[in-house]
Parts: sequence; C-alpha cells; structure tokens
Amino acid sequence: MEMEAVLKKAIKERRGKNPGRHVFMDSLLQGNLSDKQVLEDSMIFSLAGCVITAHLCTWAIYFVTTTEGVQEKLYKEMSHVLGKGSITIEKLEQLSYCRQILCETVRTARLTPISARLQELEGRVDQHVIPKETLVLYALGVVLQDSTTWPSSYRFNPDRFEEESAKQNLTLLGFSGSQECPELRFAYMVATVLLCVLVRKLHLLPVEGQVMETKYELVTSPKEEAWITVSKRN
Repeated sequence: MEMEAVLKKAIKERRGKNPGRHVFMDSLLQGNLSDKQVLEDSMIFSLAGCVITAHLCTWAIYFVTTTEGVQEKLYKEMSHVLGKGSITIEKLEQLSYCRQILCETVRTARLTPISARLQELEGRVDQHVIPKETLVLYALGVVLQDSTTWPSSYRFNPDRFEEESAKQNLTLLGFSGSQECPELRFAYMVATVLLCVLVRKLHLLPVEGQVMETKYELVTSPKEEAWITVSKRN
C-alpha cells in the first residue's frame, strides 16, 4: 500500500511534464495508458525486476565460482573486450560468453519455475483442445531440466548456448527474443555489469563444504545465504 501511494504521487507529478531525468515511469506515461495501467506496470517491474535481478546475480556468481574453467574463460573474454577501459553498453553487448553464463544460470537454477501465458490461438495437446485466450501455466522448472532437450541437464555448462538450437529453446520459453520478459532483460544487464566489476578485479573462490539447497517460489532462491571468498588479481 505504501509503494502504491508513492507511485500514484509520482504519476500525478510526472504526467504531462518534463521532470528532467527520464525514468522508467516516463516511458509508460508516453504511451496510451491509463494511470491504473501505469501504476500496475510500475509495481510489477519494480517488484519482479528487483527480485529476479537479485537472484540471477546470486546464482550467476555461485555458478561462476564453483564451476571449473568458467571464471577464467569469462575473465579472458572481459580482458579482450573491455581491456582496462570503462564498461559501456556497446561493449557489454559483445560479451557473448557472459550472456551464455546468464542463460545457463537461468536454466540450471530454474530461475522462474513457473510462468503463465494467454493462448493466442486454439491449440491441442493429445486429445485435449486448448481454446483461444485460455491462460496456460508453463512448468518451466520441469522443462528447463528435461534431458531430451538439455543433455546432462543438471550440469552447469555455458558452452551449450554456443549452439543456436539451445538459444532457440530458451527463446520459446520467454527468456530471450521478442517474447523476453522485460524484467529479465533488465536483470541480464545488471548481472553482466556486476560480473564485469567483480571478475576483472578479483578471483572468486568457493567456500569448502558449502552445499546449496534450493527454495522454489515465484523466483528460485537458495534456502540459506550463499557465500564465496575472494582474492585480488595481480
């Protein structure tokens, strides 16, 4: 309720005005949306975006730290693309292996174990007809670990996303391409910047004996805090 009140006030203050710095809400206000739609979209993006981003960063750091060879391969890519210069949007888009890591993080962690989509066309599963405009729930937590689609499905392996077929499989589930969740797009950007800042300066090292147990909710998270240790790169 408190968040709703703050956003309502912001909508009133920013609609039809030029407040200077352009923020997410201003993009919504430029569209043909009612105040109620702007409010709902702002709340969804703020809540879901922050939660997805936080957990994507947690899992990505954990997998990069605990999977042999991944961190050094990522470091070499960053050294080649970024050098000692600043991080820019243009350079981030060139970090293909980093994007592979994030795609594999989404898959291995089953970051969003369930999703919903409105059926645009009438469909059929065996003898069952799915009418148009039916809300369909997708068991992504199952699909993302299906060994017929993902060989060695429980193994974290960013190299699998070198293949276009793997990228296409993720696209069909709404994790990239034209149907990509906007919150996830934001999360990818934040997680990429975070990995760049950490891996360029530090060796990320696992905590011996740590076992990560998973809690499946709207967004998948570790049951306990995830810990790593670090040392400076030379």
